[in-house]
Amino acid sequence: MQYKDNYIVLKDGTKCLLRSPAEQDASVMLQYLKITSEETHYMVRYPEEIQITEAKEVELLKDCLESEQNIMIAAFVDDELAGNAGLNRIKDNIKVRHRAVFGISIKEKYWNMGIGSNLIREVIKMAEIMGYEQIELGVFDDNIRARKLYSKFGFNEWGRVKNAYKLKDGTYCDEIIMGIIIK
Repeated sequence: MQYKDNYIVLKDGTKCLLRSPAEQDASVMLQYLKITSEETHYMVRYPEEIQITEAKEVELLKDCLESEQNIMIAAFVDDELAGNAGLNRIKDNIKVRHRAVFGISIKEKYWNMGIGSNLIREVIKMAEIMGYEQIELGVFDDNIRARKLYSKFGFNEWGRVKNAYKLKDGTYCDEIIMGIIIK
């Protein structure tokens, strides 16, 4: 689904453009994914595991723009991709089509500027427009900042997957499943 361009002002007064990433953003999106995957262990993959081609990313972005069930909203500060959020239908089956899964990442240099809050707020609005009844997400149990942010917007802990993530150093992190009922 296409998200209409929306300018917001961040905590420090900087202007930020929220918009759907387009096909011409594929290269930037891939680079962003590698950067954010390297900055923190809270991403599901390590940078070297990102094997998607630019052509495949173009296809994914195009599909998202044309979809009625999925949306991606990117945050640009001075033409730099600073954050990204996505909302995707779990499955198209009748029993679960009311559910959407949410993911978000922000470049570390843009943390604590309000980008995450604005992206979450807009994703919730779009989920309502798209007819979803609940939004779900998974978060590393040690990502306290993210958990507090999600809670601020009404997400609650719904469950936990023990040892869901095994890091390179051999340590494990649980995944906390959080969700919000919006209808």
